[in-house]
Amino acid sequence: MAEGGSQPPVINVQLPAITVNYQEGIRFAGDNVGQKTEIQAAEIGQIVVPTEGSNVQTPAHRSPHDVTDNLERMNLTEGTHFIIFENIRRLINKSKFVDALITLQDIPPSQEQQFMMSECYCQLGRPNEALRCIEKLQSEMTSLARPSVDDVIKTVDNYISDSSHIRALILLTCCAKLYKFDSNPNNLVFEIRHCSLKCWKVIKALVNEGDRMKAIATDVGLKIITDMLKELRSVSGADKNTGVDMEARCLTNVGASYDEVGKYEEAIGFHNEGLDLMNQTFGLNAAKYVVFGTLLYNMGSAQSGLGDYSKAESFYLQSLDAYKKVEDWPSDKMKREIIESTKKNLKILRNRKKK
Repeated sequence: MAEGGSQPPVINVQLPAITVNYQEGIRFAGDNVGQKTEIQAAEIGQIVVPTEGSNVQTPAHRSPHDVTDNLERMNLTEGTHFIIFENIRRLINKSKFVDALITLQDIPPSQEQQFMMSECYCQLGRPNEALRCIEKLQSEMTSLARPSVDDVIKTVDNYISDSSHIRALILLTCCAKLYKFDSNPNNLVFEIRHCSLKCWKVIKALVNEGDRMKAIATDVGLKIITDMLKELRSVSGADKNTGVDMEARCLTNVGASYDEVGKYEEAIGFHNEGLDLMNQTFGLNAAKYVVFGTLLYNMGSAQSGLGDYSKAESFYLQSLDAYKKVEDWPSDKMKREIIESTKKNLKILRNRKKK
């Protein structure tokens, strides 16, 4: 289970020709053991990992067919700037990532250039180069002329709705950095945690798209969401209870992301960190927080993924007990749905143990 948050406020971050409009419905997936329960933008969530194959374009010789051959000799006036990036976006939309990358390397650095290069490197299965471009994009977007983080989040939501998950993933890394300019530490930990929730949802969607996208989720997505946890932990001055609650939620989002790609041992490590943090801070009162039950449930899910059904059953039972003590449920409806889903998965697990 990942946890959840609010819907923030299309960004004019000079990412030309990336207008997208689409909708992602929220699903409640709780039919199989080992899944995580997603609820309403996900205060709590469940992992579903179907896959389907996909082909990747391999690097070729320099041949920027559809882009002006003399591009590098052009002056980047406003008019040519627009046309150049329109042409590059057209190449990317046609999956001509090598041609787009060749052209991008010939033009001066900018937010648009780093954004598109990051996407091309991801698509070409070159995660290290993608992550380097993402770091440069973060630097560009957090410079003096930085965009409104609300606008960037709105664009992320548009990309998610349009299934442009790689683009959403890239921009989410910048959002976590942009939020660091908020002077209120309580707001800051909340928003970075919210970025981790969106990141988990994008990683889940990439895994569901198939093997190649699952590789991007593993090689790029996990690094990004783990860095978000580091960003949150670097915040000082937040109210103690708020800070611990948000860190625990971020930990379960990170753990759920590792679970999505089948890294169950690593997932257990993050969930254990969250449980230890809650127990050390709140003691017997830890169960008053919904995230405590979520962490226990997710431990059960990861143990199920490893095939240890006895441990999984124990954690499911502990999560049910914790859910009954929670005092911060967003609604009674959510409480009923989560408890019923956990009971259903416990029953499925027990039937599996008998076989």
